[in-house]
Amino acid sequence: MKNIKVLGLAIITSIVAAPAFAGETYVRNEWSKTRSYTKNDLHLDSHTDSTRKEIYGSFAYKEYTDGDVTKKGGLFKPKTVSYDDYCEHTAGSLLLGKFKETNYTNLSGNITTHINTKSNYHETSAGVR
Repeated sequence: MKNIKVLGLAIITSIVAAPAFAGETYVRNEWSKTRSYTKNDLHLDSHTDSTRKEIYGSFAYKEYTDGDVTKKGGLFKPKTVSYDDYCEHTAGSLLLGKFKETNYTNLSGNITTHINTKSNYHETSAGVR
């Protein structure tokens, strides 16, 4: 009888010691779908006014000589100087002015965008725990 008790105890112990869910399988199945729609409507209205004014002046003055002075005479003769070919010049100029510029710029319009997005995914996994 002692052997039967030991055998019975061994069977009960082996049943209890075994994992309760050994070999359990699982399946994971996941789906996802997304849709999005974006609309932008940008209106531009830009005005630019610019004015540029300038006042300027320029002046030039010049003196110069033309020709040569001739000296005549000898060792015992008095020296004479001739200015026949000699000329002295003076010149000048003056420039004054004004400049005015005005610009007007107008920019207007619309920028419209439409974005349509679709995505989906599917994931499946399976195994034994």
